[in-house]
Amino acid sequence: MKKQCAVAALAVVSCTGAHAQASVTLYGLIDTNIEFLNHAGAAGGSLVRENSGGLSNSRFGFRGTEDLGGGNKAFFILEAGFNGNDGTNASAGVLFNRTAAVGVSNDAFGALSAGLQYTAMYDTLIRYDPMVFGQQYTWMPTTGSADSFSFKARVNNSVKYVGRFGGLTATADYSFGGTADSFQSSAAYGGALDYDAGSFAAALAYDYRNGAINSTGMWTKSRNWSASAREQIGDATIMGGYEHYLYNPTKGKSVSSALWFGGVRYLILPYFRVTAAAYYQSNKADNVSNSLMGVLGADYILSKRTDVYATVAYAASTHYANDRYTPVGLTSDTAFGPNQTGVTLGIRHRF
Repeated sequence: MKKQCAVAALAVVSCTGAHAQASVTLYGLIDTNIEFLNHAGAAGGSLVRENSGGLSNSRFGFRGTEDLGGGNKAFFILEAGFNGNDGTNASAGVLFNRTAAVGVSNDAFGALSAGLQYTAMYDTLIRYDPMVFGQQYTWMPTTGSADSFSFKARVNNSVKYVGRFGGLTATADYSFGGTADSFQSSAAYGGALDYDAGSFAAALAYDYRNGAINSTGMWTKSRNWSASAREQIGDATIMGGYEHYLYNPTKGKSVSSALWFGGVRYLILPYFRVTAAAYYQSNKADNVSNSLMGVLGADYILSKRTDVYATVAYAASTHYANDRYTPVGLTSDTAFGPNQTGVTLGIRHRF
């Protein structure tokens, strides 16, 4: 059997054979920006800094497939996040922190995979968030500006199914907790249905996770569910939705929060797109403010792989009965004062 193999940098190999085809691809993205923030410190001062990941988190990865015949394939994905501004790993001590998965797929029945993978809710909501989960600026995948309200973006030790049937995509995931004598401790699961009819699409998603079992044999429970939709009208795409969060501690009152989000993306020219988005978080907890953020962004496309962008956002919190504000920020590490404004200029390149 004749084989042709090309070996590139970082052991990227592409091979073709008479009976089966296999390929491995190196890919990646680097996104770096300069950001200005006011009310960025406890004393109320401003901050100018360089960041990684304004519109997209910087990453590189390897993706491979092997044709098994009969419409079946084996595949793997290894993806690592890094900080483009200083070269460090996005997660200290973890290389492939974004995805590390292997699986099989069938053209008719879908794909089944195992490893560190994105949850069904993440895969679904990213298609309905106007800012596409861009760190500068969105309040997704967190519910509002508080990380404690976040649904799981990825889960370890997971099994995931994705099936596409016409315009309907069905996704389900389960993460094993790995605790002896307790199958439910630290376990998580979720699912989503996403229907795309062309110009119109709508989706429902659910995410559930248990905390680690404690000395009394109990664990915390967290639930998120969402409903979202989008409509394309000419060069404009209107989208939005609702996400609900519920947390049940082992003792005490439950905590709930809700996030309304919406916006529009408009392609003014084939190489120039603007986005407007709004996020509103309501809380049902004592002495916790509701929060609002508005975002305006512009993206200028230089080529198929490179674009430059500018983003402006304003976030503010309401006050409760005692006239005190809950600090709210554009990002979780800049939550000082009842309001904050951020401005970002950045460049993104794909390879």
